[in-house]
Amino acid sequence: MERKSRSPQDDLVGLVQMLVAEGQRIAHVFAQRHGIHGTDVEALVRILVAGERGRPLTAGQLAAELGLTTGSVTTLLDRLERAGHVRRERDPADRRRVILRYGEPGRELAGRFFTPLGAHHRAATGDFTPDELEVVKRYLTASIDAFRSYRSELSEQPKH
Repeated sequence: MERKSRSPQDDLVGLVQMLVAEGQRIAHVFAQRHGIHGTDVEALVRILVAGERGRPLTAGQLAAELGLTTGSVTTLLDRLERAGHVRRERDPADRRRVILRYGEPGRELAGRFFTPLGAHHRAATGDFTPDELEVVKRYLTASIDAFRSYRSELSEQPKH
């Protein structure tokens, strides 16, 4: 039987799948070493990234991002807050809303664990030109959009 040749796009899809899998494995090691759940790590990443982009999440937004109920996210946040990973603050623009911030102890712990990963990544991409990095950035942004689009489609499908 003749094997169908792979396109460059197929190769990129495979590489993104491996990147996601490696990231998940690292997140699992972090979770195991620090006695937290895998979903907690995903929540922490989302809270951190949103905060760094100047758009902190609310508990409801986090629940939607994680595909959890608000009650489940409340339990998750209680756990993370007790451990010092996150803190809840009243939104100064709307006191009814509570926004999520990364707690300093959690930030320090994550920094110690993930800073070496950043160093490895910068070393691995250090020879890329600014133009090449811009193409990679465009590709990764498009990939994230594709993942989000598919996740949205999945959430709209009835559960079997």
